[in-house]
Amino acid sequence: MRKIELRNAIERLEELKEEIYKALNEMKEILREVAPDEYEVAERYWLAHIDGALDNRGQWLGGSMISCIDTIEALEEMEMEEEWED
Repeated sequence: MRKIELRNAIERLEELKEEIYKALNEMKEILREVAPDEYEVAERYWLAHIDGALDNRGQWLGGSMISCIDTIEALEEMEMEEEWED
């Protein structure tokens, strides 16, 4: 039962991460269109922080100590450990 719960949690976290990236891309497009200078500032600061905390697709230096990917990997390890126990 727990294996299924972990798998569902992992899949849902992945889905939500992709939804956040879609929203971030929309935010970028809005800023590029209406305020290019503000977009440049946002891209280097708060957008970079959000990306760094999720997947760091922009390969920003620094990033987060623990990212969404780290959490998903931890859940996958828990899932594998449970498979070994069965």
